[in-house]
Amino acid sequence: MISIHRFGTWSGFSGLFVMLLVTGCQDLTEINRNPNELTDDKVNPAYVLTSVISGSATELTDLTFAGNVTQKLVPDAMQYTQRDFLEYSITNQFAWAPLSFDYRGLHQPLSNAAYLETRAPGNPDSLFIKGTAKVMQAFWFGMHSSMWGDIPYKEAFRGTANLQPAFDAQKDVFAGIIADLEEANTDLQKAGAVSSAVMKKADILYGGDVLKWRKFANSLHLRYLLRLSEKAADMTAAGINVSADFTKMIADAVKYPIITAATDNASVGFPGTNTIDSWPLGPLITTGESEFYRVKAASTVVDYLKIRKDPRLTIWFRPVEVQTLVRDRGADVVIAKDAAGAVKRYVKTYIAGTDTSLYVGLKIALSDPDSYNNNNAAHRAQAVALGSGIYDGGAANPFVSYLGTMYRANTSPLVKSTFISASEVNFMLAEAAVRGWLSSDAWTHTAAGISASLEQYGVAAGDAKVYNPITHATEAFQPVTFLSALEKEFKAAADPLELVMQQKWLASFSTMEGWFDWRRTGFPDIGKNVQNGAMGEKIPVRYIYGESELNYNAASTNTAISRLTPATNEQWSKMWLIQGTSKPW
Repeated sequence: MISIHRFGTWSGFSGLFVMLLVTGCQDLTEINRNPNELTDDKVNPAYVLTSVISGSATELTDLTFAGNVTQKLVPDAMQYTQRDFLEYSITNQFAWAPLSFDYRGLHQPLSNAAYLETRAPGNPDSLFIKGTAKVMQAFWFGMHSSMWGDIPYKEAFRGTANLQPAFDAQKDVFAGIIADLEEANTDLQKAGAVSSAVMKKADILYGGDVLKWRKFANSLHLRYLLRLSEKAADMTAAGINVSADFTKMIADAVKYPIITAATDNASVGFPGTNTIDSWPLGPLITTGESEFYRVKAASTVVDYLKIRKDPRLTIWFRPVEVQTLVRDRGADVVIAKDAAGAVKRYVKTYIAGTDTSLYVGLKIALSDPDSYNNNNAAHRAQAVALGSGIYDGGAANPFVSYLGTMYRANTSPLVKSTFISASEVNFMLAEAAVRGWLSSDAWTHTAAGISASLEQYGVAAGDAKVYNPITHATEAFQPVTFLSALEKEFKAAADPLELVMQQKWLASFSTMEGWFDWRRTGFPDIGKNVQNGAMGEKIPVRYIYGESELNYNAASTNTAISRLTPATNEQWSKMWLIQGTSKPW
């Protein structure tokens, strides 16, 4: 990693530190300069590309699954997961704290991508370097603006040349991103084949496959056009016709190839060989078990999957370690093994609120999630005495579903950091068809999105992965039956966009995209599930500018805050993208 570009932070704090260090030690530095030192301008840009891709995978994962609780907020807000034991008020009940752009290296992949572009001139693969650098910058600029609102864009990453960059209006940021992606596609198209074997090996995303990078760039382009769907009138003034540009791209697959097959997903796996390249929730990195077990399944996604007999339920989540069943075994509560040797909790009479399923999600924004589904120490002790494999450390609740076992492994072929997927792209086409931008069939695209998601998670016809909530048995997956039932639901819907966005939310499991889509469309309607939220049924719509921005670039940050509605730096203030739309609330 080219660490010098950690100094080009948006807040200017790190840059200021380096400036002072160099000024104070200038003579000493010159005297002791190593003539054989490998300076950053001599490092092969191929290695910088590796750093950009791997760093992006790590930081994206930190935003969703494995980051500090103040950073990993969206999966709980979007009701994929809920937390108990510790810090649940921050995530489940939306007591979000400020988060700076540079928190724990969140800015690092973007700053390195910006640096990578400067290394393109003079290189035999200059157009490939320039194109990939622009794609990754567009990815992260779009991510950051979608998280916070206005951000530094034109003046970002100038280091000591500009320690207090202006925050560009969000409209201008997205106009710039779209122009960058158009240029990236052109550069990559002109690049042809990558000549350097080192560069191919360094490209841990696509192995130097230029066509796949073009598909990535154009798929991102479509993503951002749709993100602007509620602001089409404003973008016309910036020279961008949102719907017409979307239609133009789809009509010209030669010029604008896109990702439509899961084999082309822009995703990076985790080798799992050491603490540098392992999945963050695996035992190599997350050595304490409670940090993993405090993340539980959310009832919203669990119930949605159960009702539709969706096989992704049994992949993403584990069955409860101790199922509760209404059976008269003499006493009011009996903990015992069944005929198959599984530990069960039998209750003589049904207790209101008890979930007797094998897959149980935590209700949303509970004030006391630790005790959900009648979790208590006495019952746990009896269960653990009968089943030594039952977890009984911090955050133990054997009556609620934990994340699937693949999320506790150091590596899994199904657990990757995904920048954009075929599933998302197909759902974007479905939405565009519903909106009338495309003349193609919306259901056909929706079915393709669902199928691509199933493929992404390794689901094939005949796999014994379907949970029957009536019999509690696991049945074989029948894709035709499954898709036929969803097609009937789609065609009966008062608003077909709702089902498209529900399925896209599902396929976006524990990523940021479900949040961005929900803010823009209001689908799925998950606010009604919030039981003890800080603002009733409202769910936060932005991250809060952090201390680095407020302390070291106050004027620019305060200008950005003044453009929020209301003009306060909090998670409930609406950024330009959703101002005046009545979405999501």
